[in-house]
Amino acid sequence: MKRFLSIAMALCIGLTMSLDANAKRFGGGKSSGAAPTHQTSQMAPSSAAGGAAATAGAAGAAGAAAKAGGASRWLGPLAGIAAGGLLASMFMGGGFEGMQIFDILIMAVIAFLVFRFIAARRRKQQEHLTPAGHAPMQREVFEQKPAGGSVFGGSAAPVAARPVINAPAWFNEKNFIEAARNHFQSLQQHWDANEMDKISEFVTPQLLEFLKRERADLGEGFQSTYIDNLNVQLDGVDDRADKTIATLTFSGVSKTSRFDQGEVFSESWNMERPQGENQPWLVAGIRQNG
Repeated sequence: MKRFLSIAMALCIGLTMSLDANAKRFGGGKSSGAAPTHQTSQMAPSSAAGGAAATAGAAGAAGAAAKAGGASRWLGPLAGIAAGGLLASMFMGGGFEGMQIFDILIMAVIAFLVFRFIAARRRKQQEHLTPAGHAPMQREVFEQKPAGGSVFGGSAAPVAARPVINAPAWFNEKNFIEAARNHFQSLQQHWDANEMDKISEFVTPQLLEFLKRERADLGEGFQSTYIDNLNVQLDGVDDRADKTIATLTFSGVSKTSRFDQGEVFSESWNMERPQGENQPWLVAGIRQNG
């Protein structure tokens, strides 16, 4: 029984580490593509009601990460080394001698249950984050104007310290930010699953080539990445003759597992939309802030 429990523990640790070991955020956490046009400011709340909670959450996450001091990023590799050492000691010490077919069957059942558990959690997270009827960021998503005559999703009263926004009449800031939040999560899920064909619907061809190289460096396998305390800020919009461009800044905490302390991140996306009916918003560039 002692030998069997040791084998089961090593198997579970090894399976978990194989899924989470080299997980990285969408884009590999690097700057690439066309640089955002608008100057990225410090993260500020999009509304007075939700801003305080988001700022407090980001501050708390930053404090936790600072206290952790980067030790959490070593938990995965250390656990993998521990599992490997355990298996090695069992091989060298004859821990697998006398194994019966029943022992092998039980190990196979444990491996199956672990994979089922991880897959179920992943599906549950995707259903929670991805809205029904998901589609690329089309113009129609943002055409409806809110009551009160403002195209920015709130009252017509001026708000202090807001970015200068030269937006077309159909632009709706509130809907745009919410759609961007959903697309950020969707792109991360496609990145984890190595679904570059789906990512191609969201990015420019130039950025796609860079992303393909970065994802290939991570291997073809599935990875797990969790984004907590995600905050989205619109830094600016410019309506030009050939296209409309916008800059969005995303900040939060990126984790390789729910047990990881995670790393605080802040990055800005350069979004472009060609002029014309039913044109999609595409990510043209990503810049890491700091």
